[in-house]
Amino acid sequence: MTEPDRGTDFAAFVLETSAAFSRVARAEAGGDLHSAEDAVQVAYMRMFTSWEKIVARPGNRAAYGRTAVRHAVIDQFRRNQRVTPALSQELPEQESRIGIPDAAYEMIKEGIDELVTKLPDRQRQVITLCVLQDISPEDAGKRLRLKEESVKSYIRMAVKNLKKYVNETAEEGTA
Repeated sequence: MTEPDRGTDFAAFVLETSAAFSRVARAEAGGDLHSAEDAVQVAYMRMFTSWEKIVARPGNRAAYGRTAVRHAVIDQFRRNQRVTPALSQELPEQESRIGIPDAAYEMIKEGIDELVTKLPDRQRQVITLCVLQDISPEDAGKRLRLKEESVKSYIRMAVKNLKKYVNETAEEGTA
């Protein structure tokens, strides 16, 4: 069998059997999709290297492939049993210094520049330091010569004003 014929024949076999092999692997791997996909790939790689022998043998190629997939899943399981996973602590969701979760914090930073210019001076300074530059309210208070509680109060007022500006913008967009 020439190399192009071998590749074409094998490619047709893969297209014909990939869905069935994926189901077999998922069932053998206990529903783990990633392990199943890896096992199918390993089985196809092993089969491709000895494709001429497989084609020359009498018998069903799909049955041979299903067995190869099962063996690949078993090999993965054995390999994973030898590896001792290091215990890792689940990472908590990161928060900025002012107590906003990172995902929300990034969203706020993206669209806030335009709205911040509408705020009164002190509120704009506090929001710029605490939100945009991620400086703690304590440090912002030292820079602005304010008490930490005053900085937090300005943050609350700024947030109310920003919400009001956002609502006004949304109303203008729908009108």
